[in-house]
Amino acid sequence: MKPIEDMLADKIYELVNYVLSKKFIPDIKLETVGTLTRDDVRSLKKQLGIEGVILDIDETVRTGMNKIPKCNEQWLDMLKEELKVIVVSNGIDGNVEKFLEAKGIDYIGFAHKPMKKNFIKACERLGIAPENTLVIGDSVWCDIYGGQRNNMKTALVKKVEEDEER
Repeated sequence: MKPIEDMLADKIYELVNYVLSKKFIPDIKLETVGTLTRDDVRSLKKQLGIEGVILDIDETVRTGMNKIPKCNEQWLDMLKEELKVIVVSNGIDGNVEKFLEAKGIDYIGFAHKPMKKNFIKACERLGIAPENTLVIGDSVWCDIYGGQRNNMKTALVKKVEEDEER
């Protein structure tokens, strides 16, 4: 069982996220990243002019510091076929960086989201304007607020899909 301090911190975090979710509303809500299909991506490209994605990794594509589930690896491959993709994370993980490099996906770690600097840097690396960018992540504060304050479209992910769920 968790210590009382950890349980209290979890409850405070949940409360803060709930309050923020009433103020910062994402453009899209996703159960998992995989619920954003190729057809959905093509529709976003056509209707909103989306050319690229700033993607969070932890609690969006994988849980904790675990390996990225195979179903999400396949989703990343599909996403990369349709759009320019960069991962922007507040964490830093050499294994993820190597994994992304092998897939040809750029990575900015220790990004200090929701600060503007690395959102703009990510757009510059992708060669696209912020208004043509979709931010996908699990955090209302870091990802949704961070994207919105940079004039980007946003998608909030509820949970990480594990291979067993498919």
